[in-house]
Amino acid sequence: MPGTATQHWRLRWDIEWRTAAFALLLVPLFCALGSWQLGRADEKRAIAERWERQRQQPAVSIEQLEPGADMLAYRQVRLQGEFLPGRDFLLDNRIREGRYGVEVLSPLRLAGGGLVLVNRGWLEGDPYRRELPTVPALTGEQDLRGHVYVPPGEDFTLGELTGDDHWPRLVQALDPGAMGAMLGETVWPYTVRLEVDSPAALLADWPLVNVQPEKHEAYAAQWFAMALVLAGFALWRNTNLPEWRRARKQEQA
Repeated sequence: MPGTATQHWRLRWDIEWRTAAFALLLVPLFCALGSWQLGRADEKRAIAERWERQRQQPAVSIEQLEPGADMLAYRQVRLQGEFLPGRDFLLDNRIREGRYGVEVLSPLRLAGGGLVLVNRGWLEGDPYRRELPTVPALTGEQDLRGHVYVPPGEDFTLGELTGDDHWPRLVQALDPGAMGAMLGETVWPYTVRLEVDSPAALLADWPLVNVQPEKHEAYAAQWFAMALVLAGFALWRNTNLPEWRRARKQEQA
């Protein structure tokens, strides 16, 4: 009778150990990677929300902020003072649109006292490192606007220098404490990134995040899709589904 084969069909496991082991290893891994990408998307949204909240706050003088206080990240600040002449740090290997460059960090002596490392933005350099780029010098009193940059994650460490007595100094990562030691003074524990229209700014169109939340979600969807496909393949290879499919074709013939 038509349908007899399917009426008596029951799912039966027929383990093929290599496929089963492969699936048991990779399906949880793919799901974990998908969940991690969703977590990264949430983190990027939280950064964007924090940035927007801070942008709505009026800029304050940096002397009014306590370095150890919460909610410093992206806080809008005003700075008045003079740059230390010829004492610039170059943060190495900052790539923009396929071009090699550096970020220029210049120490600013505040009018009210104290020293702050001001990130003036990106400057194109020699990709072969044959010579360091020339930093445009600024003299006299400066009235600047920017926002506090708090690095995510663990503290960074200072990279290699171009030489003990040569300025500007090339560094691989940020460490305001060590940089202050080289300057012979204590500096504010976070850098300030200048606004794009500040007088001392170079190329200062700071990206808020390196990857948008939507891209993380797309990556997550890919990982979950791979897990689903692999789980389906393992089910096909380790059960009697192929026999049922053949029986179904025979009864429809």
